[in-house]
Amino acid sequence: MELPVWMIATLRASWRFLGPFVPMLAAGIIAAEVLVALGWMRRLAWLGRPLTALGHLPDECAVSFVTAFMSPAAANAMLVRHHQNGIIDRRALIATAIVNTFPGVILHWRTVLPAALPLIGRWGLVYYGLLVLVGLLKTVVVALTTRLLLVPPARGRRETPPGRDSRLPLRQLLGGSLRRSWQPLWRILSTAVPMALVAFALIESGVFVALERHLDFVLDYLPLAPAALAVVAARVVSNVGAFAVAGGLLTAGQLGGRDVVLALLVGNLLATGLNLRYLVPYYLGIFGPRLGVQVLAMSTLLRLAVMVVVITAVARLWA
Repeated sequence: MELPVWMIATLRASWRFLGPFVPMLAAGIIAAEVLVALGWMRRLAWLGRPLTALGHLPDECAVSFVTAFMSPAAANAMLVRHHQNGIIDRRALIATAIVNTFPGVILHWRTVLPAALPLIGRWGLVYYGLLVLVGLLKTVVVALTTRLLLVPPARGRRETPPGRDSRLPLRQLLGGSLRRSWQPLWRILSTAVPMALVAFALIESGVFVALERHLDFVLDYLPLAPAALAVVAARVVSNVGAFAVAGGLLTAGQLGGRDVVLALLVGNLLATGLNLRYLVPYYLGIFGPRLGVQVLAMSTLLRLAVMVVVITAVARLWA
């Protein structure tokens, strides 16, 4: 039985799209694991220390922030221990717990860039850069607030944060990196391949043309092109799925870089509610019910506010 024309076109477009994607994805993930194994991310941790000094946070909070580059859970557990021992007060704990989310934003490059760059090219780097900007602005707001509320502490010795031993033989280091790369590679491919097929099928079957005709009214409330709504919907569910859909629309010429970046940001904003399913047990498990709710609520509300400001600025300034 002969396949429909649109299905054949979908398969061809998907092959052209996924062909270079898979090897680039694998290379990116393996490179990320090698960089972590070599301890390069640990060397960048000093960049965050001026932020804790700006916020009049004690040395123990600075150590926690550095540790968050390797393990946010370990960094926050350290804060709880210091609070229980009377070393830091509640305000310093909450502020540092919020600041500790910034290393996590930076470390998203390990999951965002290896998938985004092959799928949407340089726009993936722009999107990641804006996410880092949101995290940085959020951190600066907290630091400036605590600078007004906290008395400058006496600076003592800093503990050395735990990290990965990079003195392993090169062969062993590479072997470990390859083994750790398999799980994220499979997770991304298992989402990206079907999403790419779906995206090109929708493009070839004319779904996005119909979407553009019937959803014009939504665009009065969002700074997006009609076809970008599919990217927003995909981003709410999956980062990789959104990159696959956006890449398909870019390849088909139905979206430009500005619309892709804005759609990803809006989808990221709308995904906050779904992310709470994982954040609530995480924060309450580490900080306990009372402090956990306070940290999560303040961190989430501040991120939403900063994200809205950044999206509005990008929409208005990027014409």
